[in-house]
Amino acid sequence: MSAGKFDRDGRYQSDVGNVYRCRPQPETSKARLNNRTNLYALGSVTPGLGSLKLVSPVTALGLSPRAVIVRLTGSIPASRGDYEGVGTLLRIVVFRLAVYDLYQVGGTGNYLGISCVIDRKQPEVLR
Repeated sequence: MSAGKFDRDGRYQSDVGNVYRCRPQPETSKARLNNRTNLYALGSVTPGLGSLKLVSPVTALGLSPRAVIVRLTGSIPASRGDYEGVGTLLRIVVFRLAVYDLYQVGGTGNYLGISCVIDRKQPEVLR
């Protein structure tokens, strides 16, 4: 369910300010929710940290990244046939804490040009 190859230059900032390298799907950083685009974290990767895997709920680093769960509400173009349709739930990692704080449950936006609504939020978890 990706619009292209994984991006090798992603950056995720943890709640305590560490910046991790990550490889998200390209559409993740283009998601626009509550009139805010999910841009990568600013700054350089914190020295000595490994790359953060975004797909597993608990990573080898012990950090589960914050995310929002969106529900697709708009028509899905035939070109995006890999989505089940209206009502499909998708997990979108949010790269910056400040942006996560601005995303509100019930807020609307778009993902790959498909209208969606924020169904719930998942805070970052450090294990």
